[in-house]
Amino acid sequence: MDIKKLDYIFKPKNMAVVGVSLKNPLFAGNIIYNKNLFEYPVNIVAINPSGGYLEGNEVYKKLEDVSIDLDLVVLMIKAKMIPEAMTTCGEVGVKSVIIGAGGFSEKGEEGKDLEKELLKISEKYDLPFMGPNCIGIHSKYCNTFILPSERLATPPMGNVAVISQSGGFLIDQIFSKFHERQIGIFAAANIGNKAQITENTLLKYFSKEPDVHSVVLYSEGFKENSGKELVKFAKESDKDIIIIKGGKSKFGARAAMSHTASIASNSNLISSSFQQAGIIEAVSENELVSFTKAISFGLSELQGDLVILSISGGHGVLAADLAAYYKLNLVEFTPQQKEELLSKVNPVIREIGTFENPIDLTGSVADTDVENCLETILSFDSVKGVVILLVPYVPTITMQIGRRLSNVVRNQKTKKPVIAYCPWLSIYGIIINGLELNRTIPVAHTIEDAIQMMRGLYLKGLNSKKR
Repeated sequence: MDIKKLDYIFKPKNMAVVGVSLKNPLFAGNIIYNKNLFEYPVNIVAINPSGGYLEGNEVYKKLEDVSIDLDLVVLMIKAKMIPEAMTTCGEVGVKSVIIGAGGFSEKGEEGKDLEKELLKISEKYDLPFMGPNCIGIHSKYCNTFILPSERLATPPMGNVAVISQSGGFLIDQIFSKFHERQIGIFAAANIGNKAQITENTLLKYFSKEPDVHSVVLYSEGFKENSGKELVKFAKESDKDIIIIKGGKSKFGARAAMSHTASIASNSNLISSSFQQAGIIEAVSENELVSFTKAISFGLSELQGDLVILSISGGHGVLAADLAAYYKLNLVEFTPQQKEELLSKVNPVIREIGTFENPIDLTGSVADTDVENCLETILSFDSVKGVVILLVPYVPTITMQIGRRLSNVVRNQKTKKPVIAYCPWLSIYGIIINGLELNRTIPVAHTIEDAIQMMRGLYLKGLNSKKR
């Protein structure tokens, strides 16, 4: 397949939705509604044998009646009707297809035969298709998700491309959490049974996009040789690839087979192959989100030991334990380094603060104490990264602390990664926005998120050496 043809799916100018109901505005009708609501720059027509009008626009009775050239057709009809509809697409010159219907290879031999028929039609007409059993794509040009807009939390635009076998996982675990954490996406695709367009097809496509810096992938299994192809591609790619693999357990593998017809692979072998290829593997949805946020900020890799700089002793203790759990080493300060840090804080902190690692600046801290300590820590050659645990309840901390720390990090010469924890509450929005100003310091929701972010940067550095 010519990878450039995927532009017809992600950047269509004209498209049609087959299977729109005039009585039920949900499901397929939402594609039309969302286009009008969000003013996507694509012309959409609806197809229904009864004709009529929807959202003020004419509904065509059949594809052959549409006079404009169609870049994309979304088929939202029953599985048994798909082959005929897809043949019609080929006959009228449609350039690409998304198949929403389930009931194919995930449902036994009859479904597998139907899927094989689709591949024959695709080959005959040189017609790329996504699915079946999927909700399609979301980009700044087009949205084929059949969900009501008021129920979908949409992430901001950004530099992350998302590929998911599961539509539910994409919407709930990726879109909702990326929206919450303000992780920007370039485009997202749910590939379902991936009969023709696979994760490897999309990886190759996104690798050509200069605005895509990293790719997030949820996979339930790989078809024959596709896992090897993924590993080979990752070794050669300059994009960061972050993956979460489902179907590792006996029951998970069985569920994956009935969900998207995915065949289980040896999980240990797969994970080892990922590491060798420089792929960053997350083992939970929280790790996936944390890794992605840190990497999407374009931070440098963690190439050694880190420092935990805290305003609360308890936060520092927990962070130190979590760092050990995630196999991240903490710096041991020299006596000279401790003396230098002591000279940077107010007299009260010199008396009651702790200048081991983690550092506890205590509740007597002011903005300048944190600023001066951070600047000094970043100047130490032995320090390769910093996690700041910012507890803004302290009365001497101002709402400008985020911006001030962001300036310190932005002005450092060594570009060491800095991650911050701050309570993710609306009352601290000024602090959070200040920290994340110009994508300088990503802010975590929890202490563990902060350590996971740094773990992601560590894996990025570790894996980049293997490419």
